Amino acid sequence: MKHLTTFGIALMLLSACSDEGPPKAGTAADTAKAAKMSASAPLSYQPFPDGFGYMTDIPALQAATNTGDRGPIREHAWGLWAGMMQPDTSGRWPVWYTWPNTNAAFAAGPPRPEQDQTAMPLANMGTAKTEPAKARSLLAINKINVPVDTPAPIYPLPPQVRKAFPKVICANPEAPDDRWQDGICPTNTRFLFNGDILIPTESLSSEAFADLRSPTRPLYEQSTLNKAHAAGLPMLPVTPDFIVTKHMYWPVKANGLSPLPVWTNDFPYSYTGYAGYEVWNKIVAVDPTGKQVGQTGTVSFLYGVLANGSTQKDPKPVPTKTVKAPIVGLDQFYSHRVTKDEWLNEFSEADRAVINAASYWSYNEPFGPGDYLVTVASHINTRELPSWTLQSAWWSDSPDKGPYAANRPDFPNAKGPWRHYLLTDFYAVPPNPDGNVDVAVNPYIEGVIHPIGTSCRNCHVRAGWPTGSTPGTASYQNPDCPGLLTNLTPSSTCLKNITLTDYLWIIPDRAIK
Repeated sequence: MKHLTTFGIALMLLSACSDEGPPKAGTAADTAKAAKMSASAPLSYQPFPDGFGYMTDIPALQAATNTGDRGPIREHAWGLWAGMMQPDTSGRWPVWYTWPNTNAAFAAGPPRPEQDQTAMPLANMGTAKTEPAKARSLLAINKINVPVDTPAPIYPLPPQVRKAFPKVICANPEAPDDRWQDGICPTNTRFLFNGDILIPTESLSSEAFADLRSPTRPLYEQSTLNKAHAAGLPMLPVTPDFIVTKHMYWPVKANGLSPLPVWTNDFPYSYTGYAGYEVWNKIVAVDPTGKQVGQTGTVSFLYGVLANGSTQKDPKPVPTKTVKAPIVGLDQFYSHRVTKDEWLNEFSEADRAVINAASYWSYNEPFGPGDYLVTVASHINTRELPSWTLQSAWWSDSPDKGPYAANRPDFPNAKGPWRHYLLTDFYAVPPNPDGNVDVAVNPYIEGVIHPIGTSCRNCHVRAGWPTGSTPGTASYQNPDCPGLLTNLTPSSTCLKNITLTDYLWIIPDRAIK
């Protein structure tokens, strides 16, 4: 899966994260207020907020997991989703955005003490010295030559991005001589390059960051993994207060309508082909002004995208879709209006390139100050239980329908439209009578790389070292345990030759030499 463990990712309108409710976007007062707040103080680390169930009554949560009691499990999962989206003390971003990111955690150079990390301004969290950058997209990181990888469309960098951001364009290490598939260097970025319209960021609790960067057991270095495997260590466990998130944004322009595909159970779980957002049946139009909400409007979607199998000599363009779409407002989303100060001073050049690539691919216009980052999907994984809690949310225009709306509790102090999202959970509950686990995927995140009938737990439990696609190595679907819904545990025979990395793909995928 394009998951939080692999590479791994919500925001609300700036003042919509406060008690004031969403402002009228586009007004001079709104822009001035956002700019003032953005420049007022640097963001500093804020821990997961109280009141949402994190690290409370763990014995009861473990008992529910052991017996497969999904009610308490889902209530806990909803609490983690709502809690991570609460505004930080500045009111500018959700709490998870104040956390260090995985680019910083896996950077070369000396580890930073945890106390420095919690006090460090957000803009400095991703600027540790790095090795020469390689433009390896998250799609490329996930790629393995087995059926779990579905044939995704190809997104060549828009020429406008190449021209505007030449310093951060890097050769694709999988095809260094084929420059038409270049990517964006991952140096000093808050956002990651996904190789498509989705704009991810992976964040870590301060405890997780400190654990990865431990001077005595540096899990961010391959040498640590090699030593553990050579010693026959079956598992590299991490701290119980480890939290990792993967958050997916979508670009929305301030003026006019922006397209957003919506998952409407487009494919059955038996479908094994590509199921990404490009082929979904429904698109909505997002109107930040709110003036056209409830009406229909025309939007065009997908520009410069090629079909899988295309080559530079034989490109196969994916047709741009022009559709009549129902119009929805920003009040249904967590979103953030990017200020000029953020755009120029907090976001790196690579960040701006990543976001602009997404906007050109989506609606063929540049992104800039005043435009919005809209939350479409999020993973949040915690090690509250030894078998982890894994949950994922995605935006829906029908958030109260179907099984993924079930057991949504009431959090009286929760701010923002957390109820406008659906949620799946994948805890270590007993398997079904056929011996398999339930399907559990986020359609925005997993749909763009894996079959829709998969399970994030089945994938995460495989995380380990060394990696590969041959027997005795770890991969998303290695030949030792190929089943996509097999009930795997760390003690499963097919994982015995691997040093497991405690359900975390970010360690084997990102560890540096």
